[in-house]
Parts: sequence; C-alpha cells; structure tokens
Amino acid sequence: MGREVSQYRVKCITIETSGLVVRMPKVRTVFLSASDIAIPCLERLLEINDCQLVGIVTQPERPRGRGQKYSPNPIATWTQSHRIAYLQTERMDDNVFVELQQMRIDLALVMAFGHILKRRFLDLPALGMWNFHTSLLPKYRGASPIQTCLLMGEHETGVTLMRMVEKLDAGPWIAQKIVGIEAQETAYSLTQKLAHASADLLAEYWGRLVQKNYSVIEQIEPSATVTRKLHKADGLLDFNETALSLERKVRALNPWPGTFFRQGSECIKVHAAHVIDEEIAYKPGTVLFDFCHCPLGIATSMGVLAIDQLQRSGGKILHAKEFLNGNKFLFK
Repeated sequence: MGREVSQYRVKCITIETSGLVVRMPKVRTVFLSASDIAIPCLERLLEINDCQLVGIVTQPERPRGRGQKYSPNPIATWTQSHRIAYLQTERMDDNVFVELQQMRIDLALVMAFGHILKRRFLDLPALGMWNFHTSLLPKYRGASPIQTCLLMGEHETGVTLMRMVEKLDAGPWIAQKIVGIEAQETAYSLTQKLAHASADLLAEYWGRLVQKNYSVIEQIEPSATVTRKLHKADGLLDFNETALSLERKVRALNPWPGTFFRQGSECIKVHAAHVIDEEIAYKPGTVLFDFCHCPLGIATSMGVLAIDQLQRSGGKILHAKEFLNGNKFLFK
C-alpha cells in the first residue's frame, strides 16, 4: 500500500466561535480513480481545510501501444509526488476492503475508476460514496460519455455528482454543472473542461456532503442511455457515412482511439478534418485534390470530408499540403 504513518494520524482543524476555540477532526477522505481527469479534483481536495486525504485507490499500469510498453499511471504518479498512501489493484476484493476499513474513512469520492462496487464498499464511509460522472445523467451512462456526446453532435454536456449504487451510473444525484461544447471541440479539450468543472462542483458541494445537507434526485430510468467501451476498430472512417458524422468522429476519438482510413496497404491516421458542404456526384471514398481550396478531400455519401492533418504509420503528424508533398503517390 505504500502507507505513510503520518497519513493515518487524526488531524484537526481549529474553529473560533464566541471566544471559544474548538478543535474538530478532519474528514478522512479516500479517492478512487484510474484517469488523470480526476487530478483537478485531487488538487482541490488539498485546498479544503477540513479534508484529510488519507488514501487513493487506482488501477495498475498496463502495456500500451505497438511495443506494449508500460506507461506510468498518472494517478499513481500524482499520489507519489504528494506523498499520499495509495493502492493499485485490479480487483476490489477482500484485501482492498480490509485496507479501506483500516483507513477509517468518512467519505469516498470516485471518478473514472472503471469498477461497479459492491454494497459493502458503498456502505463503508459514513458520509457515503459519491461519483463525478461526465455527463448530464441519466443521459450517457457508461464507459464513453464524453466521446458519445461529441459523436451525437450535442451542444452541451456536463458533470453529475451522484451517490453510487450497485448498478452502473444509476444512483440518485445532488448536483449537475453544465459545460458548453465548442464547434471544434475534441474529446481531449472537452475532457479538460469537464475535469475542472468537476473540481468546481466538488468545492461548491463539499460542505453539503460533510453536513449531509442536500436533496437527492432520482434518475428517470426510461430516459437513461448507456455508452459502451471504445476500441481501436471504432476509429475506421467509413466514407459511405456523411461528412458531418465523420468530422464528429474525428473530434470525438481524438486522442484515443484515433481515426483512420485505409489507402491501398497503408493505414493513414486523421487528426483533424472539416466538412465541405457541397453537393457532389462522386462515389463515396473518391479522393479529391484542391477541392474548394482544400488540398485533400474525400467524397462521402453527403458532402466532402476535408482532411486537415494526417499521419502515416510511424511518421509525423502533417498538415495536408505538407503531407501530399511527399506522399501524393499513396492516392494514385
């Protein structure tokens, strides 16, 4: 667990009232997350006077990319730099439950953790276990709410502070914060906005959580939608779709899993694109050069997808004009 003794001593805050000095114990808090989207919330917790962050639970490092190299877990890295006790675990089993019991936690917060927790975990903290979910529930429960709202062309999304239950993202909520979606928003940029919105929501509702001063709102179950886990194959651009839907996909799957199309034996990644809303008579998939002042366009079932940035396997990300200077042969 990497436990530091100082993390488990009872700490207090001093409150002066009517000339009396009262020492109150801090709220012993644990945070569960496997994504760097939670880091703004963790930073905000360190600024809250009556919070004692006694531990963090995250997932192990996993091999990524072609070389299957292990990349550092951003939550574990943050935790180490702040000298906070942490646990990396694949399963929420008996051993983890005992660890959490020994922490004597009052409150648990969760964000992008990737586990549905059993009742005994949910009941462990006296002040409850609360999740920051990156959608306006009950819409877009599940694994990919940020990407899905971009794929669907939503103009706004948000973060929901909800009490955790044993069903996926189905618990009652106490607060939501709306976040606008810009025209060129990517999953990366929207994730950053939602991360900071979550931290703001945490600061705003911390006192209510601690004092149990809130009203819960049950989700309307028939209105619920569920998103699925994304895979690399989801990034394939099918030019039988419309240019608008493909442009949304390019933004929604940036940076992961990314989008691509196949040209001969080559797999070409697309990092940025826009729609040319022109009526055309070309077969979907036809490559167009210098079309409407765009160096490279590809015909779709409706409109043209103008490719702005692309990349060959193992190569650099290039703007379309620069890419064509050395790679135009790929399209012949």
